Amino acid sequence: MKRTQDLSLLPIKRTAIDCSGRLGSLYDACEDQPLRKLDVNFQQPFIEFHAKAQCILESGDKNAQRNLLELIHIDEQLRLSLLLGLTSKTGIATLVDYPHTINEYTRVLHYYYIHREERFPDEVQKIRDRPETGLSKTNATHIVTGVSWGVDIVVILQLPPEYDVAKRIDSVLEKYRAYLNGDSNDFKLTREDLDSNRHIIDTKIYSNIPAVTEMTALHNVFHTISRLKADDTQYRQLSYILYPISNSNYIPLDRVHNAHFEQYVSELITSMKTIETCFNEDMPRLLRGHLTERFSHAYRQWLTLKDEYANLMERFSKLIVELRCGLNQTSALDRLLGQQAQIILKNNITNLYQNVTELNRKAHLITDLSHESIQYCNVMELKIDKNDNEDTLKRKLVIDENIDRVLCSNDLLNKKNPVQLKKLRHYLIEELENNFKLKLIYADFSGCTYELRDMMLLPSIQNDTRKKYSKFRDLSILADNNTSISSLRKTHKHAPLSASKLSMNETINVLLLGETGVGKSTFINALVNYLTFKTIDKAKSEKPIVAIPTTFTTTTRDNFQEHTVKCGDFTKSTNENFRYPGQSITQRCRSHIYNFHNNDGTKLRIIDTPGFGDTRGLPQDNRHMQRILDYIKKFKYFNAICIFLKPNESKLNTYFRSCLTQLFNAVGPDARQNIVFCYTNARATFYAPGSTGPLLKQVISSLSVGDIPSKRKNTFCFDNESFLYLAALQNNVPFNDQEKREYEASWSNSVTEANRFIRYIRRKLPVYYIPDESELIRSAEIEIVQMIHSMLETMRSLLRKIIRCKMNLFKVSFESDLNDVDSSETKNNHHHHRLQYSPPPQQTIPIDFFEDYRIANSPSSKMQDDTIDQLTLLCHVSVEFSYFLLRIAHYSQSDPFLNGFIRMINEENIICESRNRNYVNLQLVEGLKTLANNYKQRIEATKSSPKQNILLIISQWIKYMLDYPLISEYTIDNIRESLNIDNRITSISNPCRL
Repeated sequence: MKRTQDLSLLPIKRTAIDCSGRLGSLYDACEDQPLRKLDVNFQQPFIEFHAKAQCILESGDKNAQRNLLELIHIDEQLRLSLLLGLTSKTGIATLVDYPHTINEYTRVLHYYYIHREERFPDEVQKIRDRPETGLSKTNATHIVTGVSWGVDIVVILQLPPEYDVAKRIDSVLEKYRAYLNGDSNDFKLTREDLDSNRHIIDTKIYSNIPAVTEMTALHNVFHTISRLKADDTQYRQLSYILYPISNSNYIPLDRVHNAHFEQYVSELITSMKTIETCFNEDMPRLLRGHLTERFSHAYRQWLTLKDEYANLMERFSKLIVELRCGLNQTSALDRLLGQQAQIILKNNITNLYQNVTELNRKAHLITDLSHESIQYCNVMELKIDKNDNEDTLKRKLVIDENIDRVLCSNDLLNKKNPVQLKKLRHYLIEELENNFKLKLIYADFSGCTYELRDMMLLPSIQNDTRKKYSKFRDLSILADNNTSISSLRKTHKHAPLSASKLSMNETINVLLLGETGVGKSTFINALVNYLTFKTIDKAKSEKPIVAIPTTFTTTTRDNFQEHTVKCGDFTKSTNENFRYPGQSITQRCRSHIYNFHNNDGTKLRIIDTPGFGDTRGLPQDNRHMQRILDYIKKFKYFNAICIFLKPNESKLNTYFRSCLTQLFNAVGPDARQNIVFCYTNARATFYAPGSTGPLLKQVISSLSVGDIPSKRKNTFCFDNESFLYLAALQNNVPFNDQEKREYEASWSNSVTEANRFIRYIRRKLPVYYIPDESELIRSAEIEIVQMIHSMLETMRSLLRKIIRCKMNLFKVSFESDLNDVDSSETKNNHHHHRLQYSPPPQQTIPIDFFEDYRIANSPSSKMQDDTIDQLTLLCHVSVEFSYFLLRIAHYSQSDPFLNGFIRMINEENIICESRNRNYVNLQLVEGLKTLANNYKQRIEATKSSPKQNILLIISQWIKYMLDYPLISEYTIDNIRESLNIDNRITSISNPCRL
């Protein structure tokens, strides 16, 4: 296409990537760089106020072929400059380096607010001719004749790949969009909305406002937008209008070449970025020892291509500048793209991209299969090829028809029939639930010369006898604290798996919690025997397995003779203390590991813990709980948290609720899905929870972590006495025939329940990965940031209420200002005194300033005192939260609470200056200043006194504030007064403050 210079005479618009430009600044459009400002006196600029906002929410699946720069409407020439690195990637343009792949679970929220536009009122020719004398030794092609100011924010969110969860998050995002776009004047997030937001996997924020880019939560951005609308000093450049100077040699690349070249470069960048992302995802860990040679070859190839790619991008950049400067022709670009070396390089990058993304998908498949106890097998390692048939496949893949179940498939079949793959995997998992001895194998035929026309199972379903096997016939025990217990007995060994059949080597981590004397330690002894001996006769014929030494007293029915029974080696045990009844026998947390001899290397780790409700009182319970929390930090994950209870209790231990609260504070609220309830000594209640069940539901419903399931599927009833009976027999304690029949029946029931218990944990519960301290800090940071605005506004509302109450008492006459309080506050003022508040986690420090506002001997004194106490509490919590954000989470260099106080003081000053002053507003300004000074003093005091267990304390305050009525019922700024979106355009001739 022939290029002309006609376009070079027209003004152009550029997004203000670099915010250094001003009216009169020079601009190099060849490299898209603002230059110095001309030392020329121009006429007073013309300013036009717009105050217009737009907010768009888009889904990634709609924009699969569009890059993010195009999505936010950056013009094509600037997009190319950014892709080639000609201009610095700053401000909003840094999203070009967004690290994740855009897919159907990506959401892009783009908020654009234009406050004003400045431009020169001169004639175009005068503007072009003026700067000629100041252009020596510059690359300037244009002069900035117009600048628009405002806010530009892009929030990119990655949602979890679960349709229902993503749908709930989308409904929350739509609330944000509708409010910010002006479609809705009301904004309120429910507790369910906040819970949905916590499932967002990743949030990246880009903006022309530097402070916004430091934020990590959407809700914080939302509140910042509201504050920015009231403070035009924070606005930054949005775009420039550029007029060419008289001797400009800038010639933009024509649209056809620009579009074609941009797509070419964008594909290369996307491919290389995706390859790097895949390698950074720790693929060797996901591959679990498979396809290592293929991975190593791909990685070496990538290292080579990186250098060739960097050299190519440098050549592209140089050529584009030459084309824009008129120093070369577009034919040179065509020749470069057509060179054989470049074609080979692009093909190599494309092929590597396909190979690595396929390898990455395979790695995730292998990991997912592993979580389902399905072992991965690459059939090419077994020398399977086109000469094989179904019979030879069966001989090579199936070692034992009674045990092995092999799912045969490949990548192409998986892509064509994902539903069939899901059904077959589900079928195998169900089979495994009914027969724990089965070996599930996924045979991967990808790349194999054998033509697999459809997915199939070996041995075929028709010939499968599906013989049921006992799940735990072979079991051995050892403890992970250097205390070993001998193997139970010799284990039957099946034929070994080939090297391609990965041994899972999983460990099922189960944490036991319960009050002192509930029978946790006895349960561990009982469980291993239930899983080892299917019948009590078999158990009688061998010595009981005792992981934890135990002693107890039993009385025979016939003559009421007492017998002291001891089991286990007490000389080697230092963790049990039997000398003080009522105190926890287990002194420290201790793990007991059980090996399941089913050829997959699976182990069961049961973590025994000290009991709560110790007779030494609450301090001892707190010490036990801290030891438990410290101990579980050793583990990356657990599979179940077992809460032990006795059936038919009239009340639960008072520490029970505190125990659960501290646990969820430490490991996160999502751990509630891994809760299991175990009832001991349940024979007396016919293996049912009895009266304890309703008490339990009352306690768990009062917790703020969300619904904790308490149903038949996660409730298990055992009878520890059947194990004690076995131990008593070994100590020659006599029993009559009726007692023997009862204990034998109890043993049978407990064996069935034990198998159901293990099956449920392994098959139904997801692995819960314990967040490390950094993740807990990050979670607490998000929670606090979402409460800052509501806390500050509630403090202002309470202070206003305190001032008015004092005025009413002394009958001070004042005229109400309609803007002084909104309808939601008025409504809340009528019922705040009726709300019930639970005791705070810590005692708060009084504020002297409030003492002058207390009222004595008045019907209003109680309500006034309550309001002052509420405000004192919020002041205290704001200091705690700020200390955490600034010192622990390193949230920002500026104090968000102090900034909030300053904002509110400025807003009240504006009201005082722009409207008739009244006593309330003046007192409110002084009160807010006093609160801000008191806040700064307390913050300074915290710097010299570091806090202990800060994460636990902050978690308790977060839970308390989320349940605090004034905060939980707060509605964000229903009146949009100064934050209102004003679509009117007002023109003035005076310059605006920059």
